Amino acid sequence: MKGFFKSTAFKVVVIVSMGIGIIMLCTSFSPERNVFAEALSRTVLPFQKSVQSIINVSTDFYYQFKRKEELAQEIDSLKSEISELRDKIIDYNEIKRENARFAKYYDFKKENNTLKFVPASVVGVDSTGYFQSFTIDKGSDSGISKNDIVITENGAIGCVCAVNAVCSKVKSILSPEVKIGAADIETSESGVISGNTQIAQKNLTRMTFIPAQNSMKAGDIIATTGMSGMYPKNLKIGKVKSIEYDDHESSHYAVIEPFETLKTVRDVFIITDFQGKGSMVIS
Repeated sequence: MKGFFKSTAFKVVVIVSMGIGIIMLCTSFSPERNVFAEALSRTVLPFQKSVQSIINVSTDFYYQFKRKEELAQEIDSLKSEISELRDKIIDYNEIKRENARFAKYYDFKKENNTLKFVPASVVGVDSTGYFQSFTIDKGSDSGISKNDIVITENGAIGCVCAVNAVCSKVKSILSPEVKIGAADIETSESGVISGNTQIAQKNLTRMTFIPAQNSMKAGDIIATTGMSGMYPKNLKIGKVKSIEYDDHESSHYAVIEPFETLKTVRDVFIITDFQGKGSMVIS
């Protein structure tokens, strides 16, 4: 478009228009009727109209093109602003989540002042298994050790199974490899929390080695016993969903529904120390 205004054709149109304008200007001020001027005007007028029409169209097109350029620049500017706002929203939500995480940390600390624990975030999930194993962003540099129990504000969810300086791997209570001493807080009947492949996908685990004659029932709350000295006492785990019988092992077990949905866990606490750690409790 800019090349048109520099072209020879445009220059010719301008020169002709200027010539016509000068002729008409010179003849229009004659006090007497000028036959030549009238004839020239009648001859030139249609051409002048055509030229003026071309100029009007060209001018309109130029300003439309100019406006499109301005709009394109405005759109690019708005896209940049939107991108910046999105980044700010992400940062804001991350800060908000971090604040909420530490608020839970301090609330939990007030309620459990004998425990020492470290807050951490889930940074990776093992998608190949059924047991919701995951990786957290804290390791031995933060005081975490293998076998430390991992909890949320809703209860115990697993144990640390591997540690390096900056991160740790956690096996959840849905895994058969995790063994946690637990008891029904209503009946005091105890057993061992250990996962099972058939029910892990339903976010369920089992409490095995329960007494054959037991009083446990659906809805009872299950918590850690603390008897081994490996884990603190009275950490909530879940509630009894049903009491079943294993024909293969000829024993009863309780199906336990954890208080936490393992698939949705994003923030956890790792208990690094507690009163009585390492001491076997004999009841």
